[in-house]
Amino acid sequence: MINGKGEMDAAFGQTRRTVDAIALAESRMQHDVLRARTGLLRNYDPIVAHLREMQAALSGLRAASGPDDSEMRSLVEAIDREAQMVERFKTGNALLQNSIAYFNSLSDRLSEPDIDPNLARAVAALQIRVAELARESSPKRFDDIRARLDVLAAGAPSDRGADITAIVLHGRQLLELLPQVDTVTRSLPDSSSEAARQALLEARRTLRDQRQARADGFRLALYAAALCLVALVVRVGLLMRAGTLVLRRTIAFQSVVAQAANHFSASQPDEIASRIVDVMAMVSTGACTDHCYILMLDGSDAVHLWNRAGLPEPRGWPLTQRALVPDIITAPEDYIFIETSDEIGPPALVRPLAERGVATFTCARLRRGGQIVGVLCFERTISVLPPWMRHSRGLLRVVAESFGAALERQHVWAERREIEAALRRAQRLEAIGIFASGVAHNINNVLNVMLGHAEIAADALPVDPGRATEHIGLLVQAGGRAHEIAGQILDYGRRGCSSQNTSAVDAIVAETVDVIRTSTADPTAIRLTGTTDGAIVDGEPAQLQQVIHNLIRNAIQASEPGAAVDVQLERVQLPERRALSHGELPSGAYACIRVSDKGRGMDEATRARIFEPFFTTRPAGTGLGLATAFEFVQEQAGAIDVRSAPGVGSAFEVWLAARPAAELGVSAAGGTVMIVGAARSAVQEDEETLAALGYEPIGYTDPDAALTALRTEPKRFDLLIVENHPSLSLGLAFARRAARIVDRPIVLSLSAADTVRPEVLSAIPIVDVAHRPWRSSTLALTLRRHLGSEARSAPPQRKVAPDRVVAQ
Repeated sequence: MINGKGEMDAAFGQTRRTVDAIALAESRMQHDVLRARTGLLRNYDPIVAHLREMQAALSGLRAASGPDDSEMRSLVEAIDREAQMVERFKTGNALLQNSIAYFNSLSDRLSEPDIDPNLARAVAALQIRVAELARESSPKRFDDIRARLDVLAAGAPSDRGADITAIVLHGRQLLELLPQVDTVTRSLPDSSSEAARQALLEARRTLRDQRQARADGFRLALYAAALCLVALVVRVGLLMRAGTLVLRRTIAFQSVVAQAANHFSASQPDEIASRIVDVMAMVSTGACTDHCYILMLDGSDAVHLWNRAGLPEPRGWPLTQRALVPDIITAPEDYIFIETSDEIGPPALVRPLAERGVATFTCARLRRGGQIVGVLCFERTISVLPPWMRHSRGLLRVVAESFGAALERQHVWAERREIEAALRRAQRLEAIGIFASGVAHNINNVLNVMLGHAEIAADALPVDPGRATEHIGLLVQAGGRAHEIAGQILDYGRRGCSSQNTSAVDAIVAETVDVIRTSTADPTAIRLTGTTDGAIVDGEPAQLQQVIHNLIRNAIQASEPGAAVDVQLERVQLPERRALSHGELPSGAYACIRVSDKGRGMDEATRARIFEPFFTTRPAGTGLGLATAFEFVQEQAGAIDVRSAPGVGSAFEVWLAARPAAELGVSAAGGTVMIVGAARSAVQEDEETLAALGYEPIGYTDPDAALTALRTEPKRFDLLIVENHPSLSLGLAFARRAARIVDRPIVLSLSAADTVRPEVLSAIPIVDVAHRPWRSSTLALTLRRHLGSEARSAPPQRKVAPDRVVAQ
């Protein structure tokens, strides 16, 4: 509206400038035509350029004009006529100048000294008359030149006949062309487009004035409409400002909801339970609520609660909240919104919430497989929801779906773990059943050897004690072999989930290497290098020691006698996931145990089966060593990397996750241990074993005397070791009574045939289990875990994995 006048003036000004450009180009073109006529312009390029300028300007005018513009058509016709006349001038003037040039050249040739003087004077006079034609082209002068040409042609000498004939021809051509060219030159200014240009400008000016008058009328009307629009815009602006504030807070809450969903998505299934309250705090803070809680209805009766900082728990938590569950379940919708002040929502819920001082209540039912497994509730007690939150209530559905999906994922993961554990147990039992006959055959062979050596030793004992000693040694060796076979079968048959114990890698590896060195012909062949910097990993020390023992023994048996076996320790920080030959590791800190040899090596087919139960390449092997080792590593979420080639050797790397420094235990520094057993001799042997490890043992064979000692001096004992003997009220029964008197770690001593359910151990509670016969290294690690300085100051951690069966 405001710029309309300026746009019309600009269009008219552009038209006037274009017309002026046409006039200027036309004037210059006529000037150059005159110069070309007098011979001052040698070529026609300037004339052509001016014509092109006129045509270009004319094209611009035509593009801005309508098809019915008569003034524009008149201007186009005028310029076209000028162009045609210029073309005629160029053609005639070119011939004229060419004839003049030839005439002058021939005249100069007939003016040389050897020419007849009369002929030379006649030619020179003729040349002067032709030159004067440029200034005066009267009919009289034309007649004079024509008469002279006739005289020259009649009296031409024979030796110059050709030149004279050419002069006569060019002269007569000049007399014909010159009037034509002059006519075109004189008529060119008369055919100028000035009149058409002026008519076009006048028409454009009239059109501009008409449009300007109409625009002025509209402008007055638009001013009035603008005032009305200003008032409307102010009103809309205020509404938009309020809407923008609501939208901004809504977008911020959407971001919080997305972060909460991503928080669950980025969590592993076993981490979801620990992150539920964090996500509740994130969503509740963004939603401006005071309390957020989850009540599980899947039989676990679990509850999760978050309160705004500075606020106490909801009144009557959690019994009062659970009393609302039946009404929430019977509500027609999964999502409930209640405002107690306006009595918005189901009446059965409004009254009890109002009595508790709840202003706003939002609830969503959590489902798993179509079944209701919990409710997610938000309470606001200070005031009602802000306006922006009323528009964002639908996002709470997304929050509920995120919680439901996370709980579903956790439930599926737990079921999968149970199914996998059951499958592994079934596979182990099936494999043991298949191999039972072979194991019985191997043990029978060993027993036959033992019986044979025993008979020989019995016969030779009175006569040849040396020979008897030799066969007794062989008897002990065969018995150890039978014990090893039975131990491997029992280890493999035990359920796969270990108790939540930890192992010090450096100490266990060093102790295992020392034990193996004592039984090898060349102890220096086993070389131990590197360190894990005190890394602590999950798993029982005895099982980790068995893994290392199997790997080193396999390396020794695969190598030539006396060949070196390298055991290397390293602590590795993985920046990203890494795939190994048998497993994949996430990023984090790991303890790497590498056992390598230069022995026979393995081909690809053997490498593919080395961890199968009962697969072995040695006639005397059981095929359970590597299978047990691999199962232990898998249970600790680790991996094994195997590299081998025939004739090159093999390298086994065991990767176990290192616990963070904050979780590491402290080595023990001695302590007093109560030993409660059935037989006095066995208790005395246990006392000697503990004394050798640096502890003060006090043994009892009478359970009542032991309980009296605990009541008399409850702080005297740091740890209790109780033999499991149900017939004498020892073991679990004694441990239960002792736990009521003192809060000290209790270790249950089991024989190889004992089996105790995990839930029984947790109910006592029992912190650990020691299997007989005791191994000094294993027992030392057990005592270090529970008698370290941190273990003494902290409450005993009596946790046993729920799916573990303790057996040996």
